[in-house]
Amino acid sequence: MSKIRLMLVDDHEVVRLGMRAAFELEPDITIVGEASNGAEAVAKVGVLAPQVILMDVRMEKMSGIEACREIKSRDPQVNILMITSYTDERAILASTLAGASGYLLKNVSRAELLKAIRRVATGASLLDPKQRQQALTTATANAPKEAITEREREVLALVARGYTNKQIAEGLSMSEKTARNHVSHILEKLGLTRRSEAAVYAVEHNLVPPRQSQQHEEKNK
Repeated sequence: MSKIRLMLVDDHEVVRLGMRAAFELEPDITIVGEASNGAEAVAKVGVLAPQVILMDVRMEKMSGIEACREIKSRDPQVNILMITSYTDERAILASTLAGASGYLLKNVSRAELLKAIRRVATGASLLDPKQRQQALTTATANAPKEAITEREREVLALVARGYTNKQIAEGLSMSEKTARNHVSHILEKLGLTRRSEAAVYAVEHNLVPPRQSQQHEEKNK
């Protein structure tokens, strides 16, 4: 029987120790590693190859929601279960849009948490599909196009052309980290989860001027 590869992400060591103690004796779960913040989780996920990530929502350096969005954009197959101490409707919506498979409070029982981990490990979601689709539709419809800066419009245009962060950085003379941050901010402002959704938004809202796109393409050849 293959075990569920679980990664723990929380900025409190005591919490991580408690989680580890709760799962270590489960025969179908193996803890492949830990991270103390979102940035560390993003950096480690490619090496640890977790099947499920149990991720705290609020952390320094990079929040769980930002990390969730970044991880899902890199590997959609990773299943992320958000967990927090507080009920926050906006955080629930943001987690949903970021691609999380579920959202639980830390006072959930051990049995319920184990059930949730096993469920999302199969690729299932704890979120109602209709509610998720409604959240995506509402966020996209209400996305404030005016909130996007001119620089972000340039980045978004290249995202719509299928450029990677590295190619965007080269095309717009910026660091790859800056390009990645721009993409993350754009997704957050538009209330979207994936680059492909941002590309569709850009096309639908005529944010991809053909001449500008062509110039960038020629520059990157």
